[in-house]
Amino acid sequence: MKTRNKLTATICIICILIISSLTKVREANASENVTPGTPIRFGYVESEEYGSFTQLLLDIALEFTAEGSVDESFAGKYKDVNFEEKLSSGDTLKLWNDICDAGVAGAKYVFVRDAFFNLDDMNEEDYKSVTNRDDVDIILSMGTASGVYLKNNEKKNKFINMYAADPIESGIVKSETERFDDRSFALMDTTPYIRQLDAGYKFIGFKKLGVVYEDSRDAYIYSGIPTIEAKAKEYGFEVVYENVDEPVTDDDYERYYDELKQAYRKLADKGIDCLLVTISSIEYEEKMQELLDDCIIPKKIKTMAQDELMPVVNGVLFGITMTDCSESANHVVQQIRRYAEEGVPFDQLDMVCETTPKIGVNYTTAQKVDFDISFSNLQLVDYIYRDDKK
Repeated sequence: MKTRNKLTATICIICILIISSLTKVREANASENVTPGTPIRFGYVESEEYGSFTQLLLDIALEFTAEGSVDESFAGKYKDVNFEEKLSSGDTLKLWNDICDAGVAGAKYVFVRDAFFNLDDMNEEDYKSVTNRDDVDIILSMGTASGVYLKNNEKKNKFINMYAADPIESGIVKSETERFDDRSFALMDTTPYIRQLDAGYKFIGFKKLGVVYEDSRDAYIYSGIPTIEAKAKEYGFEVVYENVDEPVTDDDYERYYDELKQAYRKLADKGIDCLLVTISSIEYEEKMQELLDDCIIPKKIKTMAQDELMPVVNGVLFGITMTDCSESANHVVQQIRRYAEEGVPFDQLDMVCETTPKIGVNYTTAQKVDFDISFSNLQLVDYIYRDDKK
């Protein structure tokens, strides 16, 4: 009996020691991440100004409104604002300043007014002002270029990259779970281009797909060419390519649009029955319809948008969302709070967020190209647009 009691007592002591040890490790991890009572300070850098970047920033701010770090008046001011559908130059900086203005005193999370950057508006020699700053803890990064720059140059602070077309292929992170260092985080969806092509093929039923993209490694990645080629083998459709260099200055756009029209004409002459409008520098509101009206729509060629729904609003037949800003924002803020409040190491946060896709169709274009949307397909459509953009 005494032996049994001794054994029980020994086991209890061992359990207490293990629990105490685990508690100390957890506390050590937490203290390694953040100093108790010290707010997490955010900076922001984007590759360029883009509606989805701005919308995601807005939705992140709204998550922090619900959390209590951004004043509730901010949510009222931005009620029903949709930057994905309409973005004007300067909107993102204004949004950032409004977020900073709405900061709550003593909050756990702070947005730093002077830590806002748009790489597209900066000279490369000034990029160094983005990294290794003393006034931020986490940089919110939008777009492939900003993520790659931070991965290569940020040695002090942590960063969360969002909206990179392929964070793994771009070298921002190693895999869905592995980083190159403990400062990196890249929000990723593992199947967005696959969902797009699966849905587009089933909806439109094309046999010869035309694709225009810039002949560069970056464009090869963000245009999803490997996925297109894999799906062509799976479904048995043919892919025809043309290459056009993206514009490098404002004065270069006239050349760009002329070459795009020529590329579309070449593809039309090759007998494509569907054009994939890849992610590019096309100014959708001003130029998308004009580009399609040149030869694509007159030849009854169907069109599919890679860049979500904005091209569909402006004349492309079919599109499917690759992301959902609200879902992505919720996931990102959850991970930030796990790091800041629960002590989860930054390099162990969950980077994968697969969002619910939504389908959009331009009904006016469908009529122009004699595309009869079946009743079963119509039931799948989330958004129907007309030429009045409603």
